[in-house]
Amino acid sequence: MENIGQELQQRQQELLQLQRQQQELEQRKRQLEELNTRRNELIHGQREIRERLLRAIVILERAEAQGRKEVEQMHETRQTFSEQLADINAIDPSEWSPSSLEEELSRALAKVDQASAVYAQSRAKLDALRGRDLEPTETGEEGAVTSSGSSSHDSFSDNFTRGLAFNLPLIVALLLGLILFQILK
Repeated sequence: MENIGQELQQRQQELLQLQRQQQELEQRKRQLEELNTRRNELIHGQREIRERLLRAIVILERAEAQGRKEVEQMHETRQTFSEQLADINAIDPSEWSPSSLEEELSRALAKVDQASAVYAQSRAKLDALRGRDLEPTETGEEGAVTSSGSSSHDSFSDNFTRGLAFNLPLIVALLLGLILFQILK
């Protein structure tokens, strides 16, 4: 009986040891499952943020390229204006000889007309880029302001172009905001 009691006690100890091992294995299994879950969260989060960052980079690269293009356009227009201004400032009627007065006057008027045409062409581009009018409304004979607030010599197409130029930055900002909202959503 004593032998059986010792064997029973030995088996109970073995059973307790097996139960401890089972608990340790279950604990290790839970740890591995938790690690696997966290790893999956990492992979999912990494993939999601990578896609968001890539989309944002593409949008910012496009905006940056557009900004560079606008700066280049402004730089070119400023250089053209400087050249035209130098040509206009070079006109000095006091240096003209009386014999070539008519010819010099024609050349000077052609330069003024050319500068005016260059200014008018570039003005719409600059207004659209900056979202504002370069030339404030003048009062007086040429710039008489009507009750509607625009000068009397403005046509519908001029007003439409200015309206588009004024609202273009707002439209672009709203579109970029909408795109960013969709990306970050």
